[in-house]
Amino acid sequence: MGTLLNSGRKYLFAAALLILTVFCGYFYYAFSHVDHTLLREKFIDRRFDVDLICSEIDKFVELDNNWGAYDYKAILSYVVALMDAADKNGSYAELFDAQLNSLSERSPLFDGSPFDPRACPALVRAIYENERGEMTVRFKGQEAEPHDLHVCFRWVPTDKTLDHRLLVIAGVSKYSINTGIGVWVTYGAIALIIAAAIFILGAVILLCQLGYIYTQRENKGGIGIWRGKISS
Repeated sequence: MGTLLNSGRKYLFAAALLILTVFCGYFYYAFSHVDHTLLREKFIDRRFDVDLICSEIDKFVELDNNWGAYDYKAILSYVVALMDAADKNGSYAELFDAQLNSLSERSPLFDGSPFDPRACPALVRAIYENERGEMTVRFKGQEAEPHDLHVCFRWVPTDKTLDHRLLVIAGVSKYSINTGIGVWVTYGAIALIIAAAIFILGAVILLCQLGYIYTQRENKGGIGIWRGKISS
């Protein structure tokens, strides 16, 4: 028994470190997955808002046949500005004309360097080649570290025969998540990892010490390895 514990001492430490590494990796992956899921849900909600607004405009234009006569631009610029200002944690919304001139008021998260879709050639190309779509672009502002911005766009009205159509662009980033994992959950996970590390390493050290003790007693001929029962 003692020889086995003593010879396998290094493997016990390696196994303990492996378990702790897997434990930390699991929590890191789990938290990252939660953030990714929340961001995806946020993007789906924002895309739904864009589709809802544009579909309503499409319906009014179809029923009243008044595109160009009624001031839909004022309505859309007001609604899109509200979308942009409603969530100041990193969400984005802006209205453009066919020449990509901005028509709505912005409430950017980073005042010194707001997101400008016209600075993304791939996005501009996709906008002019498609009626609607989505894309992930890399945003690097003066006041923010580089991060991904997930954007969607849609032309309105859908009827391509109409002149002076408008473009709605919206997007979300990691800064848009305001219902992420609570700080107490993160601290709780860290506390559990530390507690597990102390317990596992302590158990390994104890086993190794017991192996050393058993080895020493075996080298002395087995004397006193097991204590005899005290008779009365």
